Amino acid sequence: MGKELGKHTVWSPASAEIYTQRRIGRARRANRPTLRAFARWLARSRCLAPGTITVRLGSACWFVDAVTARAGNGGPRAAFRRLTAEGLERVFVRYGKGHGLPARRSMQAAMRLFLAFAAERGWVGHELFAAVPSLRTYRLSGLPRGLEDEQIGAVLASPWEGECPLRDRAIVFLLATYGARRGQVSALRLVDIDWRERTVEFAAHKAGKAVRHSLTPAAAHAVAEYLRRERPTTDCEHVFVRHRHPHVRLSPVAISALVRARTMRCGLPPRHPHAFRHAFATRLLRCGQPLKVIADLLGHRSLEAVSIYAKVDYAQLLACAVEWPEVTP
Repeated sequence: MGKELGKHTVWSPASAEIYTQRRIGRARRANRPTLRAFARWLARSRCLAPGTITVRLGSACWFVDAVTARAGNGGPRAAFRRLTAEGLERVFVRYGKGHGLPARRSMQAAMRLFLAFAAERGWVGHELFAAVPSLRTYRLSGLPRGLEDEQIGAVLASPWEGECPLRDRAIVFLLATYGARRGQVSALRLVDIDWRERTVEFAAHKAGKAVRHSLTPAAAHAVAEYLRRERPTTDCEHVFVRHRHPHVRLSPVAISALVRARTMRCGLPPRHPHAFRHAFATRLLRCGQPLKVIADLLGHRSLEAVSIYAKVDYAQLLACAVEWPEVTP
């Protein structure tokens, strides 16, 4: 559990539980015990990660409050027993009018999970699960939005300023060089860097696997400079820590904030750390690496997770394209 500092929370991997409980605390009082039970169910029955539970609970709190708002007495159990498919659709449509597609998708997932939770308790029938409105989406319809090589060069070469320039520089070098996730960079420990063997290992993320890379001279120099000249003296086992007291592990959210600020400072639109991951995969594809190798280097266990990158392999796409037939009038 994160340590409390006055009104602020020191980030830790367990902080998601704090945020979850705070969000439940803003729900209607009569719904809070049910939402706490739902959070435990997500962890034990569905084995969701704490961060995912936080996201799903944020949507579920709104959903449960909306269903029970006009239900009168009886609590969520009675309200959901009276819920019909038409009522469920009205709730979803009302939410969708004020939110974009990503938020609607999150609400859709949360509603289905909560209805499965309620069905196990006999509050609703399993058929209500199928009544959650569908969102028309097309698999692999988009393109990965990675940074161009010139943009990455500008981000790395521009002067580094701010309170922790060496730390920020080392973080961006790791993101750009290895395509690591922000959570993997946040979780990087001192023991994960083998200076003798010149390797760095990023921990498994989600359902993926740990990845070991060769430590490039540029990345090694950036990290070493931070460790020698700027990292505070602390017992924390992680490489990147807060510059101000307490010197605890730097959170993934802080890494997103520094990347956003860095790209804007370089004259680029604000970008997320994942843009470096997309650029890393696209760069490997241009060099002729097969999707299996890219999946391994990104820490994915399945080729399906990297199939989206086949859409940016323009050389292969042109090779299999056929000429448009000419029609003679």
